[in-house]
Amino acid sequence: MGSPFRPHSLWRTAWAAAWVIILLTFTLVLAAGCGDGTTPTTSVPVTPPTTHKSGAGPVGEQLVASDNTPVELAQALTTKNPVVILIYVAGGSSDELVRQSLTKIAPKFPDVTFLMYNYNNPKEYGDIVGSLGVHYPPFAAFVDKGNVVRYLTTGFVDEGVLNQYVVNIRQL
Repeated sequence: MGSPFRPHSLWRTAWAAAWVIILLTFTLVLAAGCGDGTTPTTSVPVTPPTTHKSGAGPVGEQLVASDNTPVELAQALTTKNPVVILIYVAGGSSDELVRQSLTKIAPKFPDVTFLMYNYNNPKEYGDIVGSLGVHYPPFAAFVDKGNVVRYLTTGFVDEGVLNQYVVNIRQL
């Protein structure tokens, strides 16, 4: 004689179907989050430029030279070539890693001006710290051909990210 608690076959089929749906959903969610590990390098959203006035974080704003802007930066802004500006402290571990990465990247991009300034020499960098809103080094600014600040970084940033930012500002 059978047990009175034996599940009905329709009940077992419903449970099996529910588990299949749960497993498929989990698999799809997991697969959607993984991707293929590549990062696109072809499109960057464009934000309209505005003239920059002093303040912190001028992303999307046009960088304009003043009388206190270092000559090489003022000249670079007139060439309509992208510009990368690094403010660093000589000897700082993160600062030196970022500086070395940018020095390594620079030869791959002859159409980009790379400028590096030691934070301990304020006369060297003029009004850049105030114009870009530098809080602490290492600090990098990535400016496109239209003199629009596209990216600002503070602290250590790895070479791959720095390279991608340079690729991006060249495309704008």
